Amino acid sequence: MLRLTSVCVFLFSALALAVNSGYSLGALVLLLASSWLLWKRPRLHLQRGDYLLMGVMLAYFLIFTANMLYHGDPARELDMPLRVLLAVPVLLLLLAYPPLPAAWWGGVAIGAIAGAGVAIWQMIALNEARPYAATSNAIHYGNVSMLLGLLSISGLGWAREQRHAAAWHLLLIMGCLAGIFGSIASGSRGGWVAIPVFAAIFVAHHARQRGKRYLQVALAVIIVIAGVAFAVPNSLVRQRTITALNEVQKFESTGNVDTSIGQRIEMWRTALTMSDDHILLGIGRKGYLAQKEALVAAGQMSNTVRDYTNAHNDYLDALVKRGGIGLLALLAFLLVPLCLFARAARHGTPAMQHYGLAGVALCTCYLIFGLTTTSLTLNIGIIMLVFPMTILWSLLRKQERSA
Repeated sequence: MLRLTSVCVFLFSALALAVNSGYSLGALVLLLASSWLLWKRPRLHLQRGDYLLMGVMLAYFLIFTANMLYHGDPARELDMPLRVLLAVPVLLLLLAYPPLPAAWWGGVAIGAIAGAGVAIWQMIALNEARPYAATSNAIHYGNVSMLLGLLSISGLGWAREQRHAAAWHLLLIMGCLAGIFGSIASGSRGGWVAIPVFAAIFVAHHARQRGKRYLQVALAVIIVIAGVAFAVPNSLVRQRTITALNEVQKFESTGNVDTSIGQRIEMWRTALTMSDDHILLGIGRKGYLAQKEALVAAGQMSNTVRDYTNAHNDYLDALVKRGGIGLLALLAFLLVPLCLFARAARHGTPAMQHYGLAGVALCTCYLIFGLTTTSLTLNIGIIMLVFPMTILWSLLRKQERSA
């Protein structure tokens, strides 16, 4: 069983961006394998953190489902919260049979590199301006690519302790660079915010062990790299940043919502307006779409955003559809694991800290991604959150038990 979980964990990340729905293969096999627990019944030795993690997952599922039933939303809306529920037996399986660490770190690095390879092929052979690899669109490719890149760099501390440390360092650094490249090439600006935020977390984490000189040098390197990325000729970072600033200025001066930024602002504004009178339970998906039609008919919302089924912001989407209760469930779903991983990264044993830092990277990325898109309304978005969360937690707990 240990070999099976290790193979599944490797394939989960390694195929995530290079194969259509590649992340589903490892996840599905892990879910099917979790039925083995009913026969074998291993002792899990669950601790408070395990119950907290499973508790927020179950709460998110139950609140989402109850709200969906209350508003009479279509049954297909159950798809996303159901994946959160199904992650619970997978967590129990991985706590009983934790995968090999090499399977996890190797998978995320190879997944980022493979995704970048497919994106380069799309840009060269298919002349795609914004590559999307094996995902549905460039935004989700860019965000998942960034996630895999930051997860890769989180493993440098683990690589230092391995027999072939140089090879592991090279692989993880290549994974980080490939992940960031994929995000930049996709033009998904919302994910770029994760770079400086996690860079500060990463540097502060390692500076605790290496002193202030490391902090100063690392910050200087980050500033130089950022400056070069912005200053090079035909810089996509500069072009997309200038475009965003121009679109914001155009929206403020003329109210133009025909741009990417303008449409997002219009969706956020209308979502807040709709939630004013339904702050506790929201209006559900059906109510949200119906009220958008009414606002367009009344001339109170632009027709350009009528057909979008979400608010392009995870928090506002939860608020308008599931109310304050749904928003609190979403925040707990992201912040409780963040606190658990952050505690391990700061106070755990050295072996635990690598997985704690990666868990912080995971939760931080999703907190940032959710500001400009609805990551949790798509299959790739929800699976690339809950399954890495369960994998990292099982690896962390394995090190805790060993200590």
